[in-house]
Amino acid sequence: MPRQPTPRGLAGWNRNVHRMERSPPGDQNPSPLLFRSSSEERPGFRPARPSSLLLLMALFMVCTGCALTTGYSEQRTTQSNERRCAPTEGDQQLRRVALDVIDQAEEDPLVRASRGRVPTSFSWRAIKTAHAIDVLPLINQLELAEELPVLDASRQIRILSLRQEVLGRVLLGMIAVSSTAAHVSCEVERTYQVADRLKNSEQARIKQQTLLAVIIGAGAAIASGGFSLVESAGEGIAGIVGGTIAGALGISALYQESEQHFEHPDNVLREVWEEPHKPQYLPPSVWEFLNRPMNEQDEDQTFREELINGWRQEGRLGAKGTEEEHKRIQLLFADGGTYRSSDLVVRGQMLDMLRATIVLMNRELELLIREVMIQMALRKQSLQGDGKAS
Repeated sequence: MPRQPTPRGLAGWNRNVHRMERSPPGDQNPSPLLFRSSSEERPGFRPARPSSLLLLMALFMVCTGCALTTGYSEQRTTQSNERRCAPTEGDQQLRRVALDVIDQAEEDPLVRASRGRVPTSFSWRAIKTAHAIDVLPLINQLELAEELPVLDASRQIRILSLRQEVLGRVLLGMIAVSSTAAHVSCEVERTYQVADRLKNSEQARIKQQTLLAVIIGAGAAIASGGFSLVESAGEGIAGIVGGTIAGALGISALYQESEQHFEHPDNVLREVWEEPHKPQYLPPSVWEFLNRPMNEQDEDQTFREELINGWRQEGRLGAKGTEEEHKRIQLLFADGGTYRSSDLVVRGQMLDMLRATIVLMNRELELLIREVMIQMALRKQSLQGDGKAS
């Protein structure tokens, strides 16, 4: 059974019904007491303005900014370890000592006979490699000593001594290759270390700006819905402003690169590019190898020229003759500069190509030492045959 209204409530209900009956037919709000909104009941209430909403959105972004920081420092210095890869001054002075000059300075009939001579029992590649590692005078002396018809005890001792010196020079050449490759590998590690740090910073910033774009987009949608309830023009303003900011954040996150100042005063790439007469950071043997012809048939193309052509063909320097190429050359072959993450990747790739070319010298050293060992075995076989015949 429905609850009966009290006398006081019944009187109020009758008054409201009476007012509704007296309202004109076209009146859309016949009962102010029943249909009047809560905002109209409060004389001090004002609808929200678009500027107030935008101010709240901006305040929300500032408050959430501390929680959305990347946590990566893009300006870490590299000056503390920028010279740890390069050879010391003492190493550079020792490399400048030309062993072949010392060998030819001896006043010995065998030394004088070997001056200006080209070995006859070695291949073209072995001779070029022997010249690069300062062992060519010793090979000439070894050939002349073995060609003498009479071998006494002193001559045999001299041949053994020459063979030992030749093998020692070959070993020194291999160590020079390993040392140079270690130098380049160290530079590669430094370069990729900074590049990885910038990449991590970029990824963190992309996440940050994407999250901000989502938050702003959601805030704009909420504001538009709120303005639509009060039938305000702020609905369109909030949608346009929020969409513009969210879109700008999303696009900038994709195309903005981090930058950092990176120092490399001991620039081994610069020596390869500029071709100095006496390099400072590359050993003379490795430098001689890089500037020798790649094969006997085509003596116009050196390993260094082939390496530079590879840099260009792979697009490491940019399109030839463009402004990008000019900027890359000024940056990569200088003492340092402001690098983007993409520039650091290019530098690391160029160093990788240089290291691969330098390591190829071990193949030539292997060929030389094999030919020396073969000559030793043939000479030993010949001596054994002469002994049996006598």
